[in-house]
Amino acid sequence: MVSSSHEALHRIFQKDPGLFARAARNLGVAFPPPVSATELSTDLTETQPLERRVDTLLRMDTEDGSFLLAVESQGEPDLRKPASWAYYLSYVYAKYRVPPVLLVVCADRGTAEWAARQVDIGPRQWPALTLRPLVLGPDDVPVIDSPDEAARDIPLTVLSAALHRRDPYADAILNALARH
Repeated sequence: MVSSSHEALHRIFQKDPGLFARAARNLGVAFPPPVSATELSTDLTETQPLERRVDTLLRMDTEDGSFLLAVESQGEPDLRKPASWAYYLSYVYAKYRVPPVLLVVCADRGTAEWAARQVDIGPRQWPALTLRPLVLGPDDVPVIDSPDEAARDIPLTVLSAALHRRDPYADAILNALARH
């Protein structure tokens, strides 16, 4: 329910936008005073259907608790993805109230390196949200070319084959899989 005290705590920043920079100093964070400020719509409702789909979403229940695993397959760097990934994580956390983890799987080493970057969302003085995906690329999963090793964990061997498909030893992984 909206109350006058609720309204006062945020509307004061509409009346004096420079108050934010002055008050933030008390928190030990230096923001420059605004040169101008424009009030924007507070309605964050999507006005048109917006399709947002994570590639895979799993609820993982462990002895230590539960988490959501959002898995994204990424073929090449895409500057729009960090914002989408942040949206996915925020949305599933709001919907399920279970902590999310983002796993990005990349068969390309350069893409894996790009995806593994921490992305701070917000001004440099105080990023409001930090995106830290876990990334599996060719350098993170071993080449499994022994039939015995492949037999011990076929799904891991399939992942190894998928991530190393561009490497010279891709055939050796597939041969190890074919023997079982």
